[in-house]
Amino acid sequence: MPILSPQLDDIVFDRTVEELKRRIPVYAPEWTDFNDSDPGITLIQLFAYLAEQIGYRLNQIPEKNYIELLKLLGIELAPAHAAKTALALLFSNPSTLVGYTLNAGARASASKGNPPPIYETDVDVDVVPAEAVLFLTTKNPYLYDVLRLTGTDREQVGPPPKMPANDSDWLSVVWDGKTPKLADMPADPVSMKRAAHPYFWIGLDLNAVLDAGFRGVRVTLTLQFDDDEQPDLTKDQTCAAIVPPGERPPVIDWLAYFDTALGDVVPVPGRVDDTTAQLTRSGTLAFAVPLTIGPIPDAAWANFQDPGSVTALDACQALASGIQTALKDQHDQLSKLDVKTYRTVINAGVEALNATAGNVVPLVPHPLDPTLRAGVKGWIRLSLPALDAAARRPKIRIATFNAVPVTQAVTETNELLGRGDGRPGQTFTLGSGNVLSDTLLVAMQEDIDPTTPLVSWSQVQTLDTAGPLDSVYELDPEAGVITFGDGINGRIPPLVPGTGDIVALKYRHGGGLAGEVAVGAITSLDTASPGVGQVVNLVAATGGRDAETLDHAKLRARKLLSSRDRAVTAADFEWIALQTPDVRVARVAVVPLRRPLPSSAAAPAPPSPTRCGPALPTGPAGLDPRTAPGVVTIVAVPDATGAEPIPTPSFLRAVCRQLDAHRLVTTEVHVVSPQYCRICQVLVTVVPKPGYTRSAIQKGVEGRLGMYLHVLTGGADGQGFPFGGQVHIADLMAQVFRVDGVDRVDSIAAQFTRTKSNASPREGQLVLCPAGPAQMDKVSLGPEENVSIDVTSIAVTTTGA
Repeated sequence: MPILSPQLDDIVFDRTVEELKRRIPVYAPEWTDFNDSDPGITLIQLFAYLAEQIGYRLNQIPEKNYIELLKLLGIELAPAHAAKTALALLFSNPSTLVGYTLNAGARASASKGNPPPIYETDVDVDVVPAEAVLFLTTKNPYLYDVLRLTGTDREQVGPPPKMPANDSDWLSVVWDGKTPKLADMPADPVSMKRAAHPYFWIGLDLNAVLDAGFRGVRVTLTLQFDDDEQPDLTKDQTCAAIVPPGERPPVIDWLAYFDTALGDVVPVPGRVDDTTAQLTRSGTLAFAVPLTIGPIPDAAWANFQDPGSVTALDACQALASGIQTALKDQHDQLSKLDVKTYRTVINAGVEALNATAGNVVPLVPHPLDPTLRAGVKGWIRLSLPALDAAARRPKIRIATFNAVPVTQAVTETNELLGRGDGRPGQTFTLGSGNVLSDTLLVAMQEDIDPTTPLVSWSQVQTLDTAGPLDSVYELDPEAGVITFGDGINGRIPPLVPGTGDIVALKYRHGGGLAGEVAVGAITSLDTASPGVGQVVNLVAATGGRDAETLDHAKLRARKLLSSRDRAVTAADFEWIALQTPDVRVARVAVVPLRRPLPSSAAAPAPPSPTRCGPALPTGPAGLDPRTAPGVVTIVAVPDATGAEPIPTPSFLRAVCRQLDAHRLVTTEVHVVSPQYCRICQVLVTVVPKPGYTRSAIQKGVEGRLGMYLHVLTGGADGQGFPFGGQVHIADLMAQVFRVDGVDRVDSIAAQFTRTKSNASPREGQLVLCPAGPAQMDKVSLGPEENVSIDVTSIAVTTTGA
């Protein structure tokens, strides 16, 4: 909305006179003449006049001056931010679908909400007639021959093992195409079971017709890993330098396919654009689909034996062939084959078969169930990064060729705003506010002939730099107000007799917290799309934010004037990180001259069990105590519920993208998760005031300590417990003493556990009078460390005075 000047005092002449007249009977009952000719009424009117003048002057200062300055600086209230996510299109039968283009603006809606939020696709997407129906991992690079290592070499395993179908040391089925359903997989991801399997296979159902829109077409494969959306205390996101445009991408040889012409698995030719950092994070692979991609023939699926090994079938076939040859030779030599000769041939064959019986190897079929591979019409192989045998492979939410970004917004078209009347500085209001950036298109009918095409006008940041003939306008996106020029700065919309319509050809509007929904919540595609049976959002919709308040606009104005949109000082980094558009950052701590602990740093083994909360991180967590010149570490706290808001890897990357656009290129920037000193098992003994029950005091203590010991609501000022502060048992006692109904605090003690891998001490007990090495009266936090409390473990005991 436009910034309006506040009314600090609403004193006006008429109301003041009437209010004073009503008080006359109370203070002077003998005064009965209220006519204007009465001297007393004249004095009242004089007083009201002076009061009105004072109120008028009061309204000019100081708030009004502040707001007028904001208006002078061009500060407007920012519109609501719209939540964004990615939507996967799922098909009823991809093998019969022909590719087409789904235009931007296709609408989808969430399954819950009142009303359910509406989302629109942001870009045109080429719908590809291919869909994943099977996920596998293998130990060796050839799916159809699990023992094959290279073109000729094979793994030697000794006697063939007894392998369970679809899960062995050489092959494991990650997803069988049925459980869970593809639409449910983002909310119920599947796990790559074996870390020793470095090859990930995607079986596809597709339309193999050459012009159907898959073979020979450049496609984008979207891979979404679940770990990217899970909180991680050990994740360190290094903000990378911006890659210059046109720089040659690295050669990618770890993306392969089964070539039906060659009968082998070969790398995908041509350029492959990768945003997954070789499958270490979610992203996309863009490549041209080879014309010869296809299924693996049934004859190529090798049994689990080495070439040359003798099976029972091989021996029987050899026996039959030998007998046939011997009989033929005898028949050629003799005119008549007698019984004795026939018996001799048969006995010789049986003796030869018995001689080879010890070498016969029992038949072991391929470990992949034939019923699973039967529906696969094309194979893609991805080489996963090497991991230790004890490492855990990530869970995968989906792999799809048909993912499209969506935004919680609605598109309006051909909205008539009014007509130009030839006056300078005309304003028009759109039907909806919170207009998304760069989406408004405005045109005007500037000719009396109605068949003349509309003339487009351009949006500018400010009219101050426009010339008198520039067909431009200025937009307040939050209020949806369009302002045209005055003939000096910007052209005046012309007065056209009988017409002069001003039309908003197109714009998008939306936003707010209501647009943030969980993964898998968007399930309905409201725009008709051939072949699309279902849709599902791969990740939670994030970045939704309500329209800016006036108080926030004041703060933003100060920050903009001080930082000038560049991150140099600690305050600059903090403010710019808080403005990250893709996610909601609730709090930031800036730690200069410190790096995160290196990945090689050995973390102490976590105690079993820990004193407080879940298991401690086994990897490096926290900051290296050594000074690192030129380094800045940003500790980012998400706007989330719970005692310990912990960011996800994708959240950290979003903050990095924001900082990369503003930091100096010589500054090394890291974005990390906060570490926590967990407080639990709080034992409190108090003397209650008369009339207060123990349960009431228990509830009050839980609420008081839960709010005070929180990264977002804690601390003395309620703005969050200070990073790098001190957790002192005396402060906890003071908080308990402030609870309604507490007359005296007799004793208090608590356990603590710290998530920092290099914290010293990492666990212990907070007491008033320490008596042992594991007891202390305070814990000093690191600069990246805050505090949390498990309020369910608080126990309050009441005693008599």
